[in-house]
Amino acid sequence: MLARFVAAGFGVYFLISLPTFGQPPGLVADWFAPVAAVAAFVPAALMMFATFRVRSAALHPVFAYLCGVGYLAASGCWFLAWGGETTEVEQVSWLINFAGLPALALALYRLRDAALMLIACSLARAAIIEAARGAGLEVLWQEALWSIAFTAPFVVAFRMVIRVGRLLDQTRATAIRAAAEAAGAAARNAERSRFDALIHDQVIATLLAAKSREPDQRLAEQARSALHELALIADDGPDSADAELSIAETVARLRTLATSIEADASLGVVNKEGLDEAVPRYPEYAVRAMAEAMGEGLRNSVMHAGADAERAILVEAGPDWILLTVADNGDGFDLDEVPPERLGIEVSIRARLEGIPGGSAALGSVRGKGTTVRLRWSRQ
Repeated sequence: MLARFVAAGFGVYFLISLPTFGQPPGLVADWFAPVAAVAAFVPAALMMFATFRVRSAALHPVFAYLCGVGYLAASGCWFLAWGGETTEVEQVSWLINFAGLPALALALYRLRDAALMLIACSLARAAIIEAARGAGLEVLWQEALWSIAFTAPFVVAFRMVIRVGRLLDQTRATAIRAAAEAAGAAARNAERSRFDALIHDQVIATLLAAKSREPDQRLAEQARSALHELALIADDGPDSADAELSIAETVARLRTLATSIEADASLGVVNKEGLDEAVPRYPEYAVRAMAEAMGEGLRNSVMHAGADAERAILVEAGPDWILLTVADNGDGFDLDEVPPERLGIEVSIRARLEGIPGGSAALGSVRGKGTTVRLRWSRQ
């Protein structure tokens, strides 16, 4: 925002200076005005453009320094275009109106460089005034000191604003990390609550029923249902090397979760190497992480892709890897504009996959063209 403020200042001075190009008449050559205007104002215009392009952030300091270099180059052009005549007109050149702006541009990045630029531009301004009026060195130093004294408080104020902004950014980043940790703790607590409820409502109830009456088919079904629920939510973790699922079991788990979020969810399967679907191959913790991340991506799509969006899920599997893709053709969004405090993508998708061995997640989205989430696990 400060870069835009400075660039806008250059733009205002350009408009103010337009009527004074070529004034006073005959003092400098005709070529000076267009050449000096390009050198003095184009870098600021480029800086303004770069502030609206997220991927151009690295160029902001470059354009800021070019603002100072351009002003000094324009001042040098004045002496090249000057014919040696003097004038009593107070406004000897439009360049003397904004000698402090280049220093403000550099103040966004380095105070020392801003101070040096302020001195250089103020001396260039004073030299133009002294030469055009035929005054002595006393006028040169007075003009230079006046320009420095007038602009220095603004340069210092800019640095203070930058410093406060940096402190706020650090505080915000700390708050976001704390929120992410709290969200993770809340998720773990929710899982524990689910597990406790399952133990109470199904496991204990089944055991009590088995003790109090003769077993029958309904009791067996109840026991199988409890064991199935335990298998779905038990937190075995990545150290449980023996807990592995087959392609069929993996797809069944993914399809169950997908249809619980969207009843008509479309899930396709590509068995890359014709693997036996009944052979356990994939760690349960990896399948669980992929299922949870898929669920988050699918929920986001249902909520944000738009009422007319269509969704598809594709599972591609090899002997030692799984690629799970969730895609829609909905509204899409700009990934660079997602606030860091929005934890759905960062915590529930990326961190969830990158937190397991061999896991990775990639997300792509274009406004008006939909969103694609790719989740991959491969045996390390």
